[in-house]
Amino acid sequence: MTSEAEYLADVRRAMGGMASTVRDDILRELRGHIADSTATNGGDVSAALVALGPAREVGRRYRELYGYGTSYKILFASLAFILAFPSVPVLVVGPESLFPFALSILFVIGAAAWILWVSIAAGSRAGVFAGVAGMIGRFTGFGFAAATQAGAVTTPGGLGLFLAVSTMFVLLGWIPGTAKKVWSGPPPDL
Repeated sequence: MTSEAEYLADVRRAMGGMASTVRDDILRELRGHIADSTATNGGDVSAALVALGPAREVGRRYRELYGYGTSYKILFASLAFILAFPSVPVLVVGPESLFPFALSILFVIGAAAWILWVSIAAGSRAGVFAGVAGMIGRFTGFGFAAATQAGAVTTPGGLGLFLAVSTMFVLLGWIPGTAKKVWSGPPPDL
């Protein structure tokens, strides 16, 4: 049998990453709801907790509803920027070989996978934020390469591909989170 304190601690853990003020308000509201439900059913705390549902599910639903806090969104965007920066193949210039291009493709895949994960796990707002950070990382990498690589040549096709991949990062941040929200149907009552 789970106590009210243990139940709320499990809900708190499941809401990890949320802004602490929002999380504390939710926990205060849940305490009040548990107290009202307990009083209504004759003092049976267990029945009140069962009526709410599993603690982890309740916490996850609240996190899906309110999203991650600002510090987590900044972390998500920072990692997207860092992964996207070396995804510009001209950052490593050497003899004609596949090495710099293959390495940049790995970073494009890594940045794209990260942005997809953020969009699915944290929602489309955080995903778009990470996608824009990835695009800025690519533009910064391109600017760095243009400033440091004397005599580098940019072809129209290469520039078009660069812009297409950069724009794809923003779309990857927006589409999965939006689709998940639409396909998941109406949120359950909390």
